[in-house]
Amino acid sequence: MSTAFPFALDAAQQAAAASPTAVQLVLAGPGSGKTTTLAARHHHLVRQGIDPRRILAVTFTRKAADEMRSRIGASLGLPPETRLPVMTFHAFAFRQLRANPAAAGLKPGFALWGALQQRHVFHSRQMWWNEETDILDIIDGMKERLVDAAGLAQRLSAPGAKFPDYFAEAVKFFRVYEQALEMAGAIDFADMVPRLDAAMLADEAYRRRVTGAFEHLLVDEFQDVNAGQMQLVSRFVEDGARLWAVGDEDQTLFTFRASDVRHILEFSRRHPTAEIHLLENNYRSDRNIVGLARTLIRGNASRNDKDLRAIRQQLGEVVVRGYSTPEVEARQVAEAIARLLKQGTPAAEVAVLYRAGAIGLELQTILKERGIPFEVRGSGDLWQSVAARLVVGALHYLEDGPSLAATSRLGNGRRARLIGERLDEVRRKLRLPFAEALRHAGKVVADSLPGSAPERERGEWRSVIDAVGLVAADCHSLADLERRIAEQSAMLRRVSPHAVVLSTVHSAKGLEWDAVFVLGLEEGVLPNANAQDIEEERRIAYVAMTRARRILGLTYVARRYGRSASPSRFLAEIKGAADHVRSGPRAMGADQRLPLVDAGDRRRRPFRVRFLG
Repeated sequence: MSTAFPFALDAAQQAAAASPTAVQLVLAGPGSGKTTTLAARHHHLVRQGIDPRRILAVTFTRKAADEMRSRIGASLGLPPETRLPVMTFHAFAFRQLRANPAAAGLKPGFALWGALQQRHVFHSRQMWWNEETDILDIIDGMKERLVDAAGLAQRLSAPGAKFPDYFAEAVKFFRVYEQALEMAGAIDFADMVPRLDAAMLADEAYRRRVTGAFEHLLVDEFQDVNAGQMQLVSRFVEDGARLWAVGDEDQTLFTFRASDVRHILEFSRRHPTAEIHLLENNYRSDRNIVGLARTLIRGNASRNDKDLRAIRQQLGEVVVRGYSTPEVEARQVAEAIARLLKQGTPAAEVAVLYRAGAIGLELQTILKERGIPFEVRGSGDLWQSVAARLVVGALHYLEDGPSLAATSRLGNGRRARLIGERLDEVRRKLRLPFAEALRHAGKVVADSLPGSAPERERGEWRSVIDAVGLVAADCHSLADLERRIAEQSAMLRRVSPHAVVLSTVHSAKGLEWDAVFVLGLEEGVLPNANAQDIEEERRIAYVAMTRARRILGLTYVARRYGRSASPSRFLAEIKGAADHVRSGPRAMGADQRLPLVDAGDRRRRPFRVRFLG
């Protein structure tokens, strides 16, 4: 271990932190000490005489930036309030635009639009978007890819172009939105980096003032950069800044936000003289978990040649179980969690992960029944889902009639009109008791999903509506239900240091727990039925598995969303590896087996996985 750094570093970490090469890429597998190595790099540069104000470190979330700033400041012995240039890409761009708005064609004090102002553009013009995909998500995604409305129109008309039909309508909304922003002299969140980059491209003197302020650029989570951020990085390198980037293409999850894995895969081609470092030692997970994840991710072709190695010598425990239904799955996982807590595992060291928030709804109910504290991260709040909000809106409509308040709860567009018409028919018949109104509201909303929607989407839609029905079944009125909604939403928003974490995989990235359960490993769920890139789905499963330190539970069901389900292909991939290893000692003790078996579903013989390294 090195003694030249304020951190204990292995040889690969030390080499990455201290190399003098001008352009470097550090490929850091999960649990390999990425943040520690980045902080060590910063410390090394300062120790070499570089002014810390001349080192720009950028990442993607405010939380990650705060953690990085804290680690760097502590290594330098600086007080917590010291303002180091450590921030997100967007924060950096916004600061530059505020400091010199004229360079980007903006006026001093320009407005930054949020969701309220964005939606007002369309509502004030009586423009209603009828598709499930949010129009603002489409616009933001195009901007992050450096595509404007005219560019999108060109792409749609290109030979062989494959876009959903509604993208032609999206172009109209995009053009109106661009005009509204220009008239207001405003920008939105997705504009920040592209506007700064455009200003730097248009004015070389301005560009050199921005890039010349820094000698070194450190980029965290490099696998997540999009086109605009990549161009910004390139401006710095072209003007002589030294680049040190760290990331892992095997953990690229955010292509839906315009991240492009090609930026990290093609780094050497873009920078032929670059030095590449590999951080392959995993200090987080037990050996069997590392071996399982390594086997899985080798199924991807678009990746760099690297292998994860377990440093921890404990074997750990991996259990794969199949169940008959999601309810059985949730009850058995809740039982496993209860046993872990009884054995002394802190609740905050247990996590349940899933591809989509709807998967965790059943477990929320059961954990609440058992009095096990939990918090939800990501898209796991039932009452924030479109279907749940529409059911509650329909109940208001049935109770209050087509008032402005009631109709606004149904949203706008074709679906809202159809729901309103159906509810008017119901209201004309009779004044309904709450239970009957609930039944009608659920049916009307369930039927409102277009017939062209994929079966999996319809199943998820019905699943959410059924979950609403379970909660509402104990309520006697709409007011009673709304009190229950407020209580549940407040509980889910509560962050507790003593609670089991329920989270989407995307929201769990960068985190770790002693025990992790991954639910819904079925074809159509993980991998998702609508996914265009199976390699990204495999990366999602890989990230989920590598969150676990000691215990990993993987589950699937025979029937979900009202239809038959089959185990994920990813389970078949890891099962093939497990067949070639011998059993080892039980990590949890012979009398402490995780109860991950459904006694009512003997047809699916579960398999256990242990790796000896």
